[in-house]
Amino acid sequence: MKKESVHIIQTVFVLFIIFLLSSTAASSSFSQKNTTNSSLLVKQKVQTTSSQKISDILSLIDENLILRYLQNIVGFGPRKTGTYGCEKAAQYIHQQFIENGLIARRQNWTGRGNEVIPRRYTSQNIEGTIPGTDPTDTSIIIFNAHYDSVAKGPGANDDGSGTVAVLAAAYALSHFDFKRTVKFVTFSGEEEGLLGSQACTKEAYARNDNILVEINADMVGHDEGSKTMTVTATEDAGWVAEIFQSMNANYTIGLTVNRGTINRAGHGLGGSDYSAFIPYSWESVCCWEGDHDPNFHSALDNLSNVNLSYLVNTTRMIAAALAYLADMDQTPPQVRITSPRVGFLYNDGMQKRPLSEFKTTVINNIWIWAEVDNATIPIQRAEFYYDGKLVYTDTEAPFKWEFNKFSLRKHQITVMVYDQLGRNSSDWREIRFINIFKKIS
Repeated sequence: MKKESVHIIQTVFVLFIIFLLSSTAASSSFSQKNTTNSSLLVKQKVQTTSSQKISDILSLIDENLILRYLQNIVGFGPRKTGTYGCEKAAQYIHQQFIENGLIARRQNWTGRGNEVIPRRYTSQNIEGTIPGTDPTDTSIIIFNAHYDSVAKGPGANDDGSGTVAVLAAAYALSHFDFKRTVKFVTFSGEEEGLLGSQACTKEAYARNDNILVEINADMVGHDEGSKTMTVTATEDAGWVAEIFQSMNANYTIGLTVNRGTINRAGHGLGGSDYSAFIPYSWESVCCWEGDHDPNFHSALDNLSNVNLSYLVNTTRMIAAALAYLADMDQTPPQVRITSPRVGFLYNDGMQKRPLSEFKTTVINNIWIWAEVDNATIPIQRAEFYYDGKLVYTDTEAPFKWEFNKFSLRKHQITVMVYDQLGRNSSDWREIRFINIFKKIS
């Protein structure tokens, strides 16, 4: 063999070895980079029946777990948004999600507060996700609380208790697989005007997330002896509140569940972080303690302000409901007005530019589209209401109605759908219509 041929063969062989080594290194680097976010995939899960799964989840949530989380969260207080204490709490929550095998993520945000002298805040929301096992089910269940506090105190109950409930529920549920994706989220910026939750919902809306229900926990750790828990729900989420009641009874959690309604129509951006989900037509449930806490927003909102056994039970209640929701087969239909979209200006039916948060303005005619998520039974009809008056019924998807009326002001558009079992769902939207080329009818 000629020397030139030998040299060529040696060169090719060396290049081939280098290629193999570089590929192995790249593969190793990729694997190492994604170890945090892939840990859920390799974590050994317990396979049990649904009822046994919930029982096992409840057994994992005890006073030792709750106290450990609460001591750490309170130790970072005060956790006013933008302070070092708030940053340390975020780091801790993120690390707990990682250690429990969730897909952990930080969402950085900047927003302007609602104080007398408003200022800009920069902070982050912390998310932990347990992906669903059913690839055909895109729905998401969200359990959230806010980890920031006021500057006056450590925020043990407001909302250290809700944050601890999120952490404990995430820990307990992380031992199991579920049909649907469950996302655990802790917000900052709540005390400054729901800044973190607004950033979260705006991003989720842009992604067109299919959120089955959002469950918010704000102050669930103080009890004066009544052992009650208040569960408020948007108009179409009453069935979720019923699940809370059944979990309490079936697993003898020992609380009394009071029911309330969150009225979507005319609801302002206040109360708690659930309010940031309402304008986007997602269903919301908010969990509160039944007794008033006289120490919230003060220096007395410390560890002694929290009833540990009560917080264990409120956390168990929420965790049981999450597990049940994540595996249930049939859910009621959910209708959403998908066009025109929230927060945009439209002209002649075309989306033009963004507007300020939660406002929608339409110039000239437009088709109002309504789409149904998570329908397990065929939809029979969709009814369109204009300022409370039925104006059109559509019996075939895609469901839509053309607005072509004279207008120079805001009007209420409501869509109601009915499935073949008679179950219904509604969505409500206030839209400013400017249409001067139509006669007043």
